[in-house]
Amino acid sequence: MQKVLRDYKDSDYKQCEDLVNQAWGFDGVFAPAALSDLAKSMYTKGSLLASNYKKVIEVDGKVAGFIFGFNELSVKPGLNILYRISTLWKLIRVKSQKPENKNDLISAIKDHENNRNRIVKRGRSEIVLFVVAKEFQGKGYGKRLWAGFLEQCKKSGVNSIIVETNKFGASSFYERLGFKHLGDFDSPLHEFATEGGQACIYEFLSNKPNNYRAKVTG
Repeated sequence: MQKVLRDYKDSDYKQCEDLVNQAWGFDGVFAPAALSDLAKSMYTKGSLLASNYKKVIEVDGKVAGFIFGFNELSVKPGLNILYRISTLWKLIRVKSQKPENKNDLISAIKDHENNRNRIVKRGRSEIVLFVVAKEFQGKGYGKRLWAGFLEQCKKSGVNSIIVETNKFGASSFYERLGFKHLGDFDSPLHEFATEGGQACIYEFLSNKPNNYRAKVTG
């Protein structure tokens, strides 16, 4: 079995989006297929465009997992206004058999951001999107992906890395890595993906100076 940790390439996108769908089950949450496809794209491509660290782990030529991260002390990713505008336009035009699904998605995005901002503002170093295929979990691939991002952040002098996760999903994985719980917030997006899902923010402290304190808003 050949394993390679490498930079993300544009040709990896479809496999990454498929892994996102496997993890969060967009196809089972939104109807029709056009709305599900748009939700997957918003989540995957939106995260990709918000990141300046992008790595995948490849096993026998197949993307087994990936990490998209934002390093606040590295070169900022380009703000792709055209993508945002085109996505909103597509969302407005989607003809859903269940119109409430579209409205629910728009409302959920707004509520998610407002509630999350009460815990921590955007703009800090963060694991933006992190997925390992189910069949490759428990093999150390996630730790390898995380270690690369952590090393890059440490070299830049980053003191704190945050991650948004679901308390009933990957929180135990992050705790094993050394992340500490900062707070919970209500998120319809997490509830869509996991029944009774509880969104939360975790923080990992690196290069911690003696006088450093996490900057938590709210």
